[in-house]
Amino acid sequence: MTLSDYLRSLGFQQIDSQFTSYLFSDNSQKVGIIIDTQLYGANKPSFRYHVYTSWQNMLMHKFERLYRFIDSEAHEYRLLIGAILNDSTDEYDFRQFGADRQVSETDPTRPEYNFESLFEQVYGSKYLHALEREYQYVDLLGKSRYVDYVLKTIDGEIAIELNGESFHHPLHIRQSRYQSQLLKQNSLMKDGIKVYRWSNAGMADEKKFADQIRLYFGEEDKFCGKPTASQFRNISFSLFKHQQDALLDIENGRAQGKNTFLLVLPTGTGKTEVFIADHSNQKKLGNADRALVIVPFKDLREQTKDRFIERNPNLIVSSNILDSSAHVIVQTTQAIQRQFASLSTDHFDYIVVDEAHHAPAQGLKRVLEHFNPKTLFGCTATDKRLDQKDLAEIFGRYQLNMTLEEAIKQKLLPPIRAFRLESNIDFSQVRFNGKEFVKSDLNKRVILPSRDQLIVDVLSKYFTQQDAVTGQSLAALQGVIFCVDVKHANRIAALLKKHNISAEAVSANSREGLKKYKEGKVRFLCACDLLNEGWDAPNTSIVVMARPTMSKVLYMQQLGRGTRNHPGKEALYAIDVVDSYGPALQPWSLHSIFNLDGYKPFADIFSPNEAFVGEEVILDHLYEHERKLHPIKLFNFEDEFGDYINDEQLARELFVSTGTVKAWVKNQGLVPDKQLPFGSHMLNYYEQSRVDEIRGEKKLKYRNEDTRRDDFFEFLEQRDYTFSFKIIFLLLMLKHADKTGEVSLSLLRADYQSFYKKLLTKYGQAEKTNSPLNNEEYLDNVPAITKSILQNPFEKFERKNFMYHAKELDKLAFDPVLWEKLKSGDMELIRKQMLSDGKGYFNKHLEDGAFNESIFEYKKNVLSENGGIFTG
Repeated sequence: MTLSDYLRSLGFQQIDSQFTSYLFSDNSQKVGIIIDTQLYGANKPSFRYHVYTSWQNMLMHKFERLYRFIDSEAHEYRLLIGAILNDSTDEYDFRQFGADRQVSETDPTRPEYNFESLFEQVYGSKYLHALEREYQYVDLLGKSRYVDYVLKTIDGEIAIELNGESFHHPLHIRQSRYQSQLLKQNSLMKDGIKVYRWSNAGMADEKKFADQIRLYFGEEDKFCGKPTASQFRNISFSLFKHQQDALLDIENGRAQGKNTFLLVLPTGTGKTEVFIADHSNQKKLGNADRALVIVPFKDLREQTKDRFIERNPNLIVSSNILDSSAHVIVQTTQAIQRQFASLSTDHFDYIVVDEAHHAPAQGLKRVLEHFNPKTLFGCTATDKRLDQKDLAEIFGRYQLNMTLEEAIKQKLLPPIRAFRLESNIDFSQVRFNGKEFVKSDLNKRVILPSRDQLIVDVLSKYFTQQDAVTGQSLAALQGVIFCVDVKHANRIAALLKKHNISAEAVSANSREGLKKYKEGKVRFLCACDLLNEGWDAPNTSIVVMARPTMSKVLYMQQLGRGTRNHPGKEALYAIDVVDSYGPALQPWSLHSIFNLDGYKPFADIFSPNEAFVGEEVILDHLYEHERKLHPIKLFNFEDEFGDYINDEQLARELFVSTGTVKAWVKNQGLVPDKQLPFGSHMLNYYEQSRVDEIRGEKKLKYRNEDTRRDDFFEFLEQRDYTFSFKIIFLLLMLKHADKTGEVSLSLLRADYQSFYKKLLTKYGQAEKTNSPLNNEEYLDNVPAITKSILQNPFEKFERKNFMYHAKELDKLAFDPVLWEKLKSGDMELIRKQMLSDGKGYFNKHLEDGAFNESIFEYKKNVLSENGGIFTG
């Protein structure tokens, strides 16, 4: 029995197809399943990856749940699929699978960088904090995976995968790898997390991509997340021989203000009885109304549930983490990691991690960071040597419900002291492509001996001295220098060593320096990556931003390497290397991140006039005028323009083309509220509150995405035909549209030329007397015909936001929102109207019977040349 046959036996029916993939759905039309066939056989199809992802994204949005599988007769595979559909998958032992890409790279990949930039253009930089990069997830088989981005919204999480074709296109990778990719996607979907995929080609048309993410992600007012700060729990770590000793020590710890306990009891001493007894005591005091017990294995889960009920029959004990009636939830690590994100941080008062030595550092750590219970309890009976540091890292951190700035001001985290190192190196000539600096230009400017020497001079000047009076020394402070690439890191490390300052360059292929740094054997790490998300060195007191970054998220991640508390740590010293840029292209710095307009060297950025320990060591090296607070003029784009919308955003609000808005401005029919010079161009910005005013001035009807289908039909019903171009164009768009509403411009143009040439040959003219299409030489001129199509008729549809031109892909396309709302019946209605209007037009202007419908026919359920299928 094939998988397709198996689905039919479950009540699913085939409703659509693409290439050799078939879409099934149940009667409710809420669940969709794509079955891939012949991908790895002798007659495998050929298709572009962005066509594959576009169709899947469209269906992902349409269905409540969408799964995808390879057709297989394997019994085990059908069992897994049946379990997914029946919501009865079991837990497996946790296994690590896939690498955290931040271990080896600082910057996003090219698709990831493009995604961040385009997301910021659509929603604004302040909503980047709703994205979590390199999100860890446990799949249905217990494997730990990583997702490129997760967008957190009040309605749940959305996964975003940004794929290179050579690693993800099913025709370019092994079947086993593709199955693994689908397992990850299906696991996320089973837990209610939709997965959207884009490649670089899929994001090449920025207009289409912007419309897609607006449609798929929704409005920004539903996004969650502001930049949060981390705090660290006061942990009690003890080894006991007896239960009573353990319980006594826990009570003593609570009296001292501790709420996190890591206990080691020898095998056979009843460690489970310890946390059951402690939980019972806390519940009587009202401190453990809802408890969570995390265990590594299924068998231990059932044993622990039985033990709780045996000791207290009145307790409601469950394995369903969402069971609001349960007093105690007992569940496996794997299941918890797939479900915890939907719960609030204070959902559980009491959390136990049993067999703590099994806790996977990179998996359970995220769970424990999320929750902030009144009691966190980790225990183990292992007689193996435990690494207290590693366990403390897993259990110690949790997220504060406040920004980094708020946490610093409340003295929960160390203050940040800023130093702006001005290099006077001119970056204004570095090419900027609208998203990022051209890296070859950047490297030539950044990796200069003079610039590197400035950095080393500052570290040598301020952080190798000792105050003769107080004895306070800054020479022992350790720090991280973020560099452009491996070469840059090696150069700065070598230069520091020449000045007798110990340093190591670290990269994906050279990690030895990390251990030395943690052990205090080296003062500075020169890194061209983030050292990885899990890497934590609270002893970091100096961060040097030697690489300019246009990514606010990346800057905050780099800064975060030094913002945790540590005994004896008075502050984090952050050194921004400030080069000379154009006014609108300044990389992020401490002052622009926190919107600070005053600067005093090494002062607390939030309390610049407050004295600090070791102040004299620093001030000895500053001239008198440098010790004062100086105003600085920063261009903070978010602050200056964050509440304004640009030409593209205004056009989207009014449902007109960007070209229309630009024409209004050019003809002085619209005056922007603000303008910003950008090279030879001027960027226009408008107050959001003016949208209704402008709509009224331009006599535009109020439209939104819900009215898009009706607006389109209203437009067609006007039958405004000066020439026949619009009729022929729309018929050819319908003929050649693929599953995502895209049409090859070259295919459409060829049929457009053919239609009019046949008329010209047969009747001596193709159009009304004054039309250039009556000239055969003109009809054979490809550039001229292409220009004609794009100016009229295409522009008539583009102006209304019904279509757009993907220039990089040489495609025309229906607007994604409109395409999603048009059903197969609508397509047939449009086609019938255009055929009727075409017949009437040519009967009137040429002669009866001149209009030949045959060129517009499409074969149902058969692939067209560009891979599309019409299923009307």
